[in-house]
Amino acid sequence: MSDEAATHPIIFEHLFFVRSVVISVPGHIPNPEMLPMGPENTIHVSKIEGDARRYEGKMRTVMNLAADPQYPYSIDMECFAHFLVDDTLTEEEANRGVHITAHNVLYGAIREAVSWITGRQPYGPMQLGLSVLRTTPPKAETQAP
Repeated sequence: MSDEAATHPIIFEHLFFVRSVVISVPGHIPNPEMLPMGPENTIHVSKIEGDARRYEGKMRTVMNLAADPQYPYSIDMECFAHFLVDDTLTEEEANRGVHITAHNVLYGAIREAVSWITGRQPYGPMQLGLSVLRTTPPKAETQAP
């Protein structure tokens, strides 16, 4: 691979949003005592079929899907990114590295989009906090159907 790949074993190729839903909740009355609602993030990483060195990361961030008027917005964002992994990495290293890189790239894009879109809404910009990459999936994904 190129010198760039040797220096950076995981290369970000591109990102695209497949869902960008931000709804201003009618009837919201700001309450300074209300604790902020945190986002629920789900991330999935997988190899792209037919190419052992290309991976896809997908992240979905949701907040207040029930449109509770205690909170100003209902948010449902999802985006994808593709990554090229240097062939010097083992499969385990590649999978771990893409998970970490995808989390940073995808959540950063979602945070920026939410801030930009809500900044043009009646209740003002919403700044999403940090997202922590965990080793276990959220409760909703661990429960049997």
